[in-house]
Amino acid sequence: MKHFRLLLPLLLLPVFAQAEDIYHIRQLSERELTRDYTSLMLDACRHAESVWQDSTNDPSAGYWGTGRSDQMNEGIRAISGMVLTCGALLKYSDNLSDADRRHYRSRATRAIRYAVSSHLTGTQKCTDGKPWGGSWQSAMWTATLTFGARLMWDDLDAELRQGVERVVASEADRFLKIKPPAGRWGDTKAEENGWDMTCLAVADSLFPNHAHAAAWHEKGIEYMMNTHSVPQDEQDKSLVDGRPVCDWYAGANLNPDFTLENHNFFHPCYMACSTYFQTQAEMYYTYAGRPIPQAATHHLLDTWKMFQTIILPTGESAYPQSMDWELHGLSFINLYASLACRHHDPLAALLEEHCLQYIRAWQSMCHGDLAVPGSRLAFTRHAICAEQASYAYLAHKVFGPPAKEISASKAAAQLQGTWAHEFVEFIAHRTESKFASFSWKNRIMGLVIPIGPGHDGNPYVTFPLPTGLVGSFDLTPKKPAAPKAVEHVWTETPSGFETTGSLLLNGGLLKQTIRVTSIGKQTVVYQDRVTAQSEVALSREL
Repeated sequence: MKHFRLLLPLLLLPVFAQAEDIYHIRQLSERELTRDYTSLMLDACRHAESVWQDSTNDPSAGYWGTGRSDQMNEGIRAISGMVLTCGALLKYSDNLSDADRRHYRSRATRAIRYAVSSHLTGTQKCTDGKPWGGSWQSAMWTATLTFGARLMWDDLDAELRQGVERVVASEADRFLKIKPPAGRWGDTKAEENGWDMTCLAVADSLFPNHAHAAAWHEKGIEYMMNTHSVPQDEQDKSLVDGRPVCDWYAGANLNPDFTLENHNFFHPCYMACSTYFQTQAEMYYTYAGRPIPQAATHHLLDTWKMFQTIILPTGESAYPQSMDWELHGLSFINLYASLACRHHDPLAALLEEHCLQYIRAWQSMCHGDLAVPGSRLAFTRHAICAEQASYAYLAHKVFGPPAKEISASKAAAQLQGTWAHEFVEFIAHRTESKFASFSWKNRIMGLVIPIGPGHDGNPYVTFPLPTGLVGSFDLTPKKPAAPKAVEHVWTETPSGFETTGSLLLNGGLLKQTIRVTSIGKQTVVYQDRVTAQSEVALSREL
């Protein structure tokens, strides 16, 4: 049996009325921007009231959510995110009423007390009967909890301040006798080193008189240098914080072109979080009035240069090898804000504005909730998004006003081009009208996203289907197996790219030959030919 599919041209024609300009939503003044942040954060706090619980062990303590110790994406993490949100409002917002100020000061103080008393160095337990701390993510929770507490330090009594210092010291000390891990293929350690580094950075910057501060400082630099570490660092003799890069190097976590893999595929979310952890460290040192280590920006802008090529006008990412988290659940607004305010990046300033307006619209539609409707993470996602928005707001307060944003037309021009990423094996072509990519590794798939003028031209309709364009077949006999690339090549052309290759499908029962050509402003041509390698019965083509 032979089966043919030939010449499917995907013409990305405009279907909406022309807006003022590509990428344009509305420009906000700094006053409007910070006002929207405070409204978002205050509504987030109000929404979180529905999950507030008084502690049964201590009437002066309480928590948002479940208060459990063993849920890495809930429990203490959600508490720390809400403490930061309350702390940022209490420190910098002029929009709180006296009643709100008293209420959220009380909520945050009681939550801090719950967290420090239920830590493994404390005397209480979490709601599941166990202490938290000393675990895979707990350093990250501690950094945000600590910074949130420091924003309202004058409101905390001496015992609670000592509790915060005790917790952050315990978590930071864990790393003093170990080396940062490395993982280049499939399971980067970039985000883990990044979140562990934030704990060391917050301990060093905000508790400089502690006996271990010098050790935290040195170890923090080591983790900073090995967050976005690349193979070429091993030979780099340039000095960073007094030592050659190669002396700090513990192993590569990114590829030489600053792409990375996590969960066994190219994963933009982990490019974003490992990058914004670096900007958090910059924020802690700046807030404390202390010099930022050079290491805090090691390959920060190199990674951003790669990452921005897959960012869409809405501020969200394209996913050339698909996505395993919620598609619209996680924004990168804290990264954009810090790049705009600290590094004066005009493209980041534009993306921050767009991202804020989208998030605020989602939240208004969801009656204060920041989680995407139907989110499997529910309040956890709400707290994480509130935390990210709070860090973005704090970027304006700690670093100062952002760079003047780039014009919409310049943003579109800046992001156009063709990029072939040999280490993660996808090629992408971007114009003012489209994003087109094809991946030959991890997830063998094509992705075509229309880009149009204004909000209406950039709808949330393009899903990164893991078998996109390639498709799949139901056969008899059944031999379920992932597609296997036998061979492939790609060529950059003056107007885009062309890539061809062969796949074995259904455990080798079918052979598929594919050609994808991205041509000019708005055309993508897909061709394939599928040949049965033996007698089969085709039930369904997807």
